[in-house]
Amino acid sequence: MKKIISLALALIMALTLSSCGVFSLFGDVAEKGEVTVVVESADGSFEVYKTYLESVENKDEGARGVIENLRDRDENPLHLVMEDGAYGAFVTEIGSIKQSEGSYVMVYTSVESDSYAGAPTVEYDGKTLYQSGVGISAMKVGAGTVILFRLESYS
Repeated sequence: MKKIISLALALIMALTLSSCGVFSLFGDVAEKGEVTVVVESADGSFEVYKTYLESVENKDEGARGVIENLRDRDENPLHLVMEDGAYGAFVTEIGSIKQSEGSYVMVYTSVESDSYAGAPTVEYDGKTLYQSGVGISAMKVGAGTVILFRLESYS
């Protein structure tokens, strides 16, 4: 009985923290502003996509909603292939890059609170981008956010 009560209390605490914004399993997209999505090609060049957050329909899916919006638009659509796994969605192809044996698509964000503590950072257009410590569906996206995708290797 004590285990059931403990489990119920833990669940209530998690839901309470989630509703207060302290802990969230889902991302959040601001209502207004512009976001930049960058794909770093293997040759070091950049493909840049911009969209207005007002046009993102799925705002509770964080960065996933943003890149799906870019994929679904008529003009200059973003090539995107994602898979849903046990830990959420992950990108296997985006723009001109595609993961292969020994490489994977890494995500960087200008939102420091979504970063992976101690992980490397990269610079883009004068901004420090942090390796994401959350999945794309949990990433926060606000006005001016920059999200960068690049191939990295396991070695």
